[in-house]
Amino acid sequence: MKLATKFAAVLGTAALLSSSALFAGDGKSFKETKVDVAPEKQWWNASLSTGWDSLYMFRGVNTLPNPSNGYGSSLYWTQLSVTFNLTDNDFLTLAGWTAFGLTDSSYKEFDAIATYTHTFGNLSVHLGYTFYYLINSAVYGLYSHELNTGIAYKIALGPVTITPGINYFFNVGPNIGNRGYVEQCASYLEARIDGSVPLYKDVLSLAPYVSFGTSFRYNFSTNDNPPSPFTGTNNIQTGIALPIAITKNITVSPYAAYSYQWYGLVGTTPSTFWGGGSVTFAF
Repeated sequence: MKLATKFAAVLGTAALLSSSALFAGDGKSFKETKVDVAPEKQWWNASLSTGWDSLYMFRGVNTLPNPSNGYGSSLYWTQLSVTFNLTDNDFLTLAGWTAFGLTDSSYKEFDAIATYTHTFGNLSVHLGYTFYYLINSAVYGLYSHELNTGIAYKIALGPVTITPGINYFFNVGPNIGNRGYVEQCASYLEARIDGSVPLYKDVLSLAPYVSFGTSFRYNFSTNDNPPSPFTGTNNIQTGIALPIAITKNITVSPYAAYSYQWYGLVGTTPSTFWGGGSVTFAF
């Protein structure tokens, strides 16, 4: 589940880079004639990532609370994604995300994601679909179909970039009681700002973000007895990552994050800190 929130924002930001060297290839020139040759653009890109999170925080909720330690289970995950560069401004990304709880070893999950992104200069819009499938022993077979859309705009301030965006997620179903775990037709709105601050050449940078979430009967509140879906402001969250380019194709990224919620989200303390890290292999 965690992938969907990050994926929409990250994909929109990545697509904005389509006119930069990231997608332009190496490019070579013939020294003999001094004629520049147009770079050959790769029509697809792929990445394999694996990581660890001290908590499974998803849309403001501690998804794997652990009453015995008052905190929660950590999570190990792996993601494979392939992006097809359909045109200079159109991208289709297919991804799979698998995870299991380390403290709660019974928890396992698989997500399948498809996202189409179109860019208009520094503006990007996307439409996507995510299939969530919970294969843990406690709630075996719960699943969800989700549609999402979003918009992001990249602002360059010298070498620093700021990308504000809005993402909307809609749960198609099924409903709770019919193998669903989120109320049918519930939705979630996220306003988010991502930043990128280079520290040392192309090797080291800071990636801070802040987001504000709103639940439309998506999350459950313990302010009601029994807990029930609520509509209202969900949480405010911030974090910072430190991407480190080990090689041209390998990046390590530790991070720390914080979330504050005021609606009594199930299994979640009002003030939550967590962190983790990942390594990504790009092809």
